[in-house]
Amino acid sequence: MNTQACQPCVKRKVRCDRNEPCSNCKRRKQDQCVYPELSPTERIKQLEALVRSLRGSSEHSTPYDHEQAKTKAASASSRVQQLQNDTGGDNRLQRGTNPMIVKEDGEFAYLESWNGKIFESVTALRTSDGYPRTPVLSSIGSSALQSIICRDPYIDLARRHPTPQDATALWDIFYRRVHPVVKISFNWEIEPLRATAIAPNGPNRLAFPDHAFIFAVYLISVTSLSEDECSRLLGQPKSALFSDFQILCEQALAGSNFLGASDIATIQASTMYIIAGIERFNTRSLWSMMGAVVRNAERCGLHRDGTVLGLSPYETERRRRLWWQLQHLDIALGVKSGSVSLTLIAPWDAKLPLNIEDEDIDPHMREAPKERQGLTSMSQCLWTYFILHEQRSFCRADGSKLGFTWAADKSLSRAEKLVLIDRIEAGLNQRYLQFCDPIRPLDVLIQILARSFVYCMRRLALHPLAHDDRVSKLSEYHRKELLDVCIQCLEYDVASHSSPSIKHFRWRFQGYFQWSALIYVLVEARRQFDTPEAERIWALLSDVYTANSSLSELQEDRRKSYVVELMIVAWRARENFLVERQQHQLGTYRPPQKPAFLVDLENRLLKYIEAGKPEGPTKRKLGEVETRDPTPIKKLAPPAGTQGRDLPMDNTTFSQFDLDTFAEVNFDAIDWSFWEAGL
Repeated sequence: MNTQACQPCVKRKVRCDRNEPCSNCKRRKQDQCVYPELSPTERIKQLEALVRSLRGSSEHSTPYDHEQAKTKAASASSRVQQLQNDTGGDNRLQRGTNPMIVKEDGEFAYLESWNGKIFESVTALRTSDGYPRTPVLSSIGSSALQSIICRDPYIDLARRHPTPQDATALWDIFYRRVHPVVKISFNWEIEPLRATAIAPNGPNRLAFPDHAFIFAVYLISVTSLSEDECSRLLGQPKSALFSDFQILCEQALAGSNFLGASDIATIQASTMYIIAGIERFNTRSLWSMMGAVVRNAERCGLHRDGTVLGLSPYETERRRRLWWQLQHLDIALGVKSGSVSLTLIAPWDAKLPLNIEDEDIDPHMREAPKERQGLTSMSQCLWTYFILHEQRSFCRADGSKLGFTWAADKSLSRAEKLVLIDRIEAGLNQRYLQFCDPIRPLDVLIQILARSFVYCMRRLALHPLAHDDRVSKLSEYHRKELLDVCIQCLEYDVASHSSPSIKHFRWRFQGYFQWSALIYVLVEARRQFDTPEAERIWALLSDVYTANSSLSELQEDRRKSYVVELMIVAWRARENFLVERQQHQLGTYRPPQKPAFLVDLENRLLKYIEAGKPEGPTKRKLGEVETRDPTPIKKLAPPAGTQGRDLPMDNTTFSQFDLDTFAEVNFDAIDWSFWEAGL
């Protein structure tokens, strides 16, 4: 029976018996008995009732058995391994051998291992009911699909476009900051849309896919601005502008039949929408949306090269640019969500986009233009696609593809991995890096990011996690080798955040940080107290936090507070060592001057803990390292060997918080997968 009255009865204000047709409409044959659509709440209630009727009342259903779930997970892991053995070890799908059900904010999620160990030890963080918590999935942020599924007919998109003045400003921002690093369309191709968007009554002539593309341009342009720039250039807070353009873009995508899109403009708009929200929306919703966008692209045949389909050079190149951007984005979201992207082993054949300028091609050409030598406006995107292209060709001796996790694959030796990395680096040097001009901002960006990527891969290949080893088991040679690579990673991160010429492009990589490199540097800082490497490490840490101020915003990401805790441990060990040595050699002591950045971080951490955050100093694993229960004291205990003396303390920041809480950290027990997850 219907839960609401039919529309004729509502109009006449009479009681409806809710039959189909109702008794009133039967008597009035001229009335058509029509019931309104069910609200989402009512539909959910009906579905719940249907489920109960199929499996019995939920009150008598069997409660979820956690131990049984764990047993099933272990059984699933063994079946995956057996399947790989039965297929001769061909890991074409690169499925992990340790899948896991995790819980975050009351919700369950399935996570897949990268290499059999990435989430194996994440169980260090558990919820009260015994489920592992995941560091990579977070429900913080709004959903990326709020208004996409159903369009609101009361929103007139044409009337919601910004004023011509604001629209012109947003398009200028797009051309300067976004288009050079997200090349999924040609300049001359989108110029007519720009002219229509800023013309009087121009938006009235736009179709839904065009509205979606334009609002995606506005949304991603706002993303590239700082808070101050939004207020100064557009007269509104960034959050308000982002929220407005998000809703309008979603409504336009809904009108474009997003879930069944078959036109390039809608897929382009969806791609820009995801890029704009990758640091603002929760990763779960974006990962789901990414799947829909890739399926739409496959439905349009973007995964097949245009030459195979007999398309024109223009159409072929247009599709290549969009497809490769989607694959790059798919991998980035896979890393952030803790899942494995299948793009490296999937059998698509779209070729790399050509290294040409936009004016080198037009819709009337019958033959593809010749590629240019050196760098073009496509090069910033092409170097990332080149790396993806090279990795798709990496194979084992038996011909099976290595897949996404080859750098951490234990079946490959360190030497074999370094050969593959050298191959990537040689290709980057030959195609792109040798042509970089230090006075051109995009060239500087390519140089920094490409070099940073190479060192990141070397770090993964050298890390003990990739060889079933522990840090403490590494030889001094390999420890120094790994430390040098990690320092290089962080130095390139400092360069990326401090080079003024690439400031306008920083939004594109703002959320990517090599946490594992920082953690290993802290491991060595905890071990080396009075060496040239120790001085270099603490100077580098100061540079890292000075250049990248977002690392000091502890409330945004729990890894940030963990790092500060570990840094406090490392500094205190160094301080104790130097004080004890002075006491032994000179009979007196003078504590070393604590770096200003560390004093600031201690202040921030204290405020963060006093605010009652769950990641405060309780009995848990701080950044996946074991600590003991805290014993609060009124004054910080002096370094060992100085009890009873009037030791001048410069670290009074923690006068009401016992730093001994962190004193027994076991650095060898660090869960490196926790830090790799957000790479």
